[in-house]
Amino acid sequence: MLLIILMPLLIYAQRKDFKIEGKFASDKVAGKVHYNYNERGITVKDSAVVANGKFKLTGKILGVQRVYFSFVPAGFANDKQAKQDYRSLYIEPGDFKIVADESLSGAKIVGSAINEEYEKYTAPLNALTRERKPVWDEYIKIKAADRKILPRAGELKAKIDETTRKRETLLKEYVITHPKSYFSIEAIIELMGPYVVVERVEKLWEGLDPDLKSSYNGKIINSAILGSKATDVGSKAPAFSQPDTSGKIVNLKDIKGKYVFVDFWASWCHPCRAENPNVLKAYNVYKNKNFTVVGVSIDFEKDHAKWINAIHEDGMPWTQLLSPANIDGGAMKAYGIRAIPANVLIDPNGIIVAKNLHGPELQEKLAEILQ
Repeated sequence: MLLIILMPLLIYAQRKDFKIEGKFASDKVAGKVHYNYNERGITVKDSAVVANGKFKLTGKILGVQRVYFSFVPAGFANDKQAKQDYRSLYIEPGDFKIVADESLSGAKIVGSAINEEYEKYTAPLNALTRERKPVWDEYIKIKAADRKILPRAGELKAKIDETTRKRETLLKEYVITHPKSYFSIEAIIELMGPYVVVERVEKLWEGLDPDLKSSYNGKIINSAILGSKATDVGSKAPAFSQPDTSGKIVNLKDIKGKYVFVDFWASWCHPCRAENPNVLKAYNVYKNKNFTVVGVSIDFEKDHAKWINAIHEDGMPWTQLLSPANIDGGAMKAYGIRAIPANVLIDPNGIIVAKNLHGPELQEKLAEILQ
């Protein structure tokens, strides 16, 4: 399963300046600091020379952004050759200072309220992660076949499940007590999961500050919630029109009188490609029994050839449509897709009867309703 986020084009007029002055503990440190982040679907990256232990980074940014920094010492071409030295920090418009020792990995940012807030947000979560780690490490050493029969495996699994519940509780408590915090958005995104469990987050979402709700990431959550509600089992399947492999616009409502399996995927998505043989098996068994498949790829338009090649490589004979992930709207938005592979099964009356069927589940469901 791969997570995806809908990203419109950048609104450059809203971008504001940031400046970061960095300093290592030793003035003998030399090399380059690189940074990158994804800003609404666009990868932004730059670098700065480190001389006498100092460096300066400047740019423009849209609000709060998590940025990934790496340091490459002098004498190395890139971080693959050098010892990997990474650090992620949050930045926002304004002036800040990064203070590091000999390594960037332990660096801290000075003068940034968002990073202070992040440390408070993550402190109890990190403590729980440390508590969970030895339990998880012991559990995964047990052979998969023995996990259902060994008493110790059961004990460990119970402890792991307990830490999962504790984490959920911490996230919920944070959102309730910090309705104006940027990290309440991140907490809600984690809680609702890749396939959007609305009941876990709806009340939390309703309690957020209006400004946070109207932010870019807030709008993403709202769209995901609305899309998930629109595709609940028993709901009328949302209509959409997308181009097929030849560019012809195909409307879902024109595929009448059959059970239709709408399958969201992408050529670059390995879990999706691994699912394709399962869908093909189901298609071959039931294609003459009032059943068909409509594939909806989220490949970018520039990757049209890769999309077509993947269709041929995986031998998918059904209708294939394109709903690019970098274009806001279309089938992706209508169905609130945040992760792929994702799918819905629609009956001949246009009602959703199942969703997110994987592995043998599709054939099992079809056997239930078609035989």
